[in-house]
Amino acid sequence: MADRRCEVTYAPIVEEFLELVKIESHCRRERALADAVKTKLEALGFTVEEDQVGALIGGDTGNLIARLEGDPERPPILWSAHLDRVDNHGHIQPRIADGVIRSDGSSILGADDVSGLCAILDGLRRVQAEKIPHGDLEVVFSVAEEVGLLGARYLDYSRIKSRTAYVVDTGGPLGSIVNQAPAHYGLKLKIYGHSAHAGMEPENGLSAIRVGATALSRLREGRLSRCTTSNFGIFQAGKQANIVCDYAEITGEARSTCPRELENYIEEVRLLFTKVADEFGARMEMGTNLEYPAFRVDESEEVVRLAALAMRRLGLSPRVIPGGGGLDGNYFNEHGIQAVGLSPGYQKVHSSEEAQPVEDLVKMGRLVTEIMRAAAGA
Repeated sequence: MADRRCEVTYAPIVEEFLELVKIESHCRRERALADAVKTKLEALGFTVEEDQVGALIGGDTGNLIARLEGDPERPPILWSAHLDRVDNHGHIQPRIADGVIRSDGSSILGADDVSGLCAILDGLRRVQAEKIPHGDLEVVFSVAEEVGLLGARYLDYSRIKSRTAYVVDTGGPLGSIVNQAPAHYGLKLKIYGHSAHAGMEPENGLSAIRVGATALSRLREGRLSRCTTSNFGIFQAGKQANIVCDYAEITGEARSTCPRELENYIEEVRLLFTKVADEFGARMEMGTNLEYPAFRVDESEEVVRLAALAMRRLGLSPRVIPGGGGLDGNYFNEHGIQAVGLSPGYQKVHSSEEAQPVEDLVKMGRLVTEIMRAAAGA
């Protein structure tokens, strides 16, 4: 008897996930994935435009902005996810075992944010198939989200009609609604000492490494409060072991949902490094860069209420929670679009242990549909 192998078939959203995670995508190099999802949006009847953000940020792809006209008497709704991924080798091989999708262990999986892309596509297909009434439907699939929300930062908001948005890109269990996220500042400290031969005249040198290390040893960092965190993750210095190091550069970050607390901490860093540099006779420069602003949407707002109602209809327990990282919703809210994040249930993102439970992915697609049904009053 001939050998017959059983082919396992999955829900369409799962098959689409397996297809899209295999398409290579990187920050500022999202072209192949953008082309694939553009075709899928056009097949749904959406008009799809690509903006010029790619050229602005040194990438090969702009944000995809898609629109499907609906009932002009109903408010438009924006759905969003991002096209890029954190560093990966470009050959992601997904595997399904015990109801969970993982990579082969050599890379990330890419559920962040292919899960979001697939959930939106799947949910909107069902909206059309079930003829759920809606206003204009808008979709933004952004680029370079993982390197400072660049796509959302430079998006042309004059093209967006919606004042309400759902961003399918955040952590936590399925049923999580992220209604706030912190502002994020990048911090760069430059320390200038004096070089000297380490064997002949070390007393004439001033080690920038020592100055920087001393300052870091005195600095508060980590979880500073319920609202604020900081981390200094890069310390670059020195060229040769026989030269007293005359320059060091320390790169860190600070995040907070409390603007005053964040401002005070940044000033604390500045004052402490200046004081230590003065003690040693060194010179210090500090630069700051706002990566993205904070946002908070009150739990009583319609965008939260509709998501929670839809979740309960699917048997989920909605949890309104703060986020610890940024998402495109930070900039949407900054531009007057009330946005919250929805979790598709992915786990351990940005690592080779990243995982997406199949059941959660399927339910996330249904949740998109159910939110649209709730918005229609159905």
